[in-house]
Amino acid sequence: MSPLWKHFKQKPQKPTGSRSPSVLSLRNIQSSFAAHLFEDEPGSIIPWIRADSIDPAARLQIYRNNLHAGFQKTLALEYPVIRRLVGNDYFRQLALAFLACYPSRSGDLHHVGTPFASFLRSQFADTGYLYLADVAALEWAYQECLVAAELDPLDPLTLRDIPAQSYGTLRFTLRPACRLVHSAFPVLRIWEVNQPEVTGDETINLDSGPDFLLLLRNPSGIFFRRIPEDDHRLLAAFTAGKSLDEALEVSLASNPQFDLSAALRRCIEFGVLSQLTFYQSTL
Repeated sequence: MSPLWKHFKQKPQKPTGSRSPSVLSLRNIQSSFAAHLFEDEPGSIIPWIRADSIDPAARLQIYRNNLHAGFQKTLALEYPVIRRLVGNDYFRQLALAFLACYPSRSGDLHHVGTPFASFLRSQFADTGYLYLADVAALEWAYQECLVAAELDPLDPLTLRDIPAQSYGTLRFTLRPACRLVHSAFPVLRIWEVNQPEVTGDETINLDSGPDFLLLLRNPSGIFFRRIPEDDHRLLAAFTAGKSLDEALEVSLASNPQFDLSAALRRCIEFGVLSQLTFYQSTL
């Protein structure tokens, strides 16, 4: 595992006996403290900590333990299905390895698990457990839907007054509390059978994918919908900022029989579109 010093511009040097604590810069002290929290290298920071009633090494270990415990708890709350799939002990190991590779740079605990799916993808790239990364991506999409801003769905009548010859330049925006997930594995089935309240058949056939999923928050919670691959591709193109003409080109390249009118109608019925832009003006 690569050292975390790559996240700092300069690795602080261990103080020598000829240097006074007042000479060491605040930045180096902070970097040394971070090194201990993430890499367990207390040597360079201990000489600069007052002993008082607690040994400096023991004092540092309290911070380190609290960081790890809080981090693991947060990650477990964000990824309960992954924790259930791999077990508590292995999840703790994954959490610590993840912390070492991706120390959070945000003061908001909600952002702690942002790159967890990418981390799992690299960890299990050459194994039979790659589906874990896609399950994590689904769980993170769920978390993002929970905290996203609310925005009303697009009124279909908005399209009524737009000249037909101008449709191709339209750019549709998805509602903030909406996410798309695509996986070669049956990730929704995996997610469903690993909910605490589920009983009965928990059989999963990993070859029963792929899944093309739409997650959308409504007043009653987050709902999951399997949608046609064509619809998923169209919405993904809108998410990437493509115009209707550009999205159509992408869709036809994958499916020459693609029916734009039918797919767009379904997307509007889903309530997933929020607004559209036309010649740089919001309608």
